[in-house]
Amino acid sequence: MSPSSITCSRFAIIAAAALLLQSLGLSLFIFGFFPTKPALSGVSGLESFRAPWPNGVGNDSAAALPPEELKRLYQELSEISPPFDRLILMVVDGLPAEFVLRRDDKPPRDAFVEAMPYTQSLLANGFAVGYHAKVAPPTVTMPCLKAMVSGVIGGFLDVAFDFNTQALQDDNIIGQFFRTGRKMVMHGDDTWLKLFPGSFIRHDGVKDTVQVDQNVSQHLDEELCRDDWDLLILHYLGLDHVGHIGGRDSFLMGPKLKEMDEVIEMIH
Repeated sequence: MSPSSITCSRFAIIAAAALLLQSLGLSLFIFGFFPTKPALSGVSGLESFRAPWPNGVGNDSAAALPPEELKRLYQELSEISPPFDRLILMVVDGLPAEFVLRRDDKPPRDAFVEAMPYTQSLLANGFAVGYHAKVAPPTVTMPCLKAMVSGVIGGFLDVAFDFNTQALQDDNIIGQFFRTGRKMVMHGDDTWLKLFPGSFIRHDGVKDTVQVDQNVSQHLDEELCRDDWDLLILHYLGLDHVGHIGGRDSFLMGPKLKEMDEVIEMIH
């Protein structure tokens, strides 16, 4: 056997071993950086182990009950009277906490304080409570919404799913409201409609980058005068677009913060 053939054999073995190690390292990276999170079955609450249905009404027939009766049954089960009859969840996409609250003992910049005078007055007079919510990366819309309503921490694989959002299977507050007969309305980012299909009695999902906030606020006067909903979701995208286009120092940031402050004042 010639020396050159031995060298070729060794080279082939080394190349094969290197390829195997590279494949193993890539597999470890993929499974570690993009872990899969199986959805947990079942939902939380007393109804999970004690049926709330009187007179032998089963869970199968519960779905046929009118929403008001279904809501009353769950309120009787909880034995807690709700202090409020309606809830508004207003999401200002891309709003950093330090625009409104103190951070590291540093107050917000004067320009941001002046842009949101009503919100600052609510905080200063004790009519509102402010706190920092620490978010885990990736900070794109879909995994952050999932974290807000379910407590599930998103993964980097959710970045890919953000472009093809599927219905949320994990137990979450929107699903709990729907199961207990609450009526919900959503105006804003259409990601909500993809995560919770069929959950809203009215909705206006928007995704354009120009008239996004006007498309949400145009419904506000009418919705605040109506009494046929229990939860109203308003998801504003404009400030996030301003941040992506011009950054935090954009000349559009002040007017957009002022617009959000006026919405908060109208709701309050």
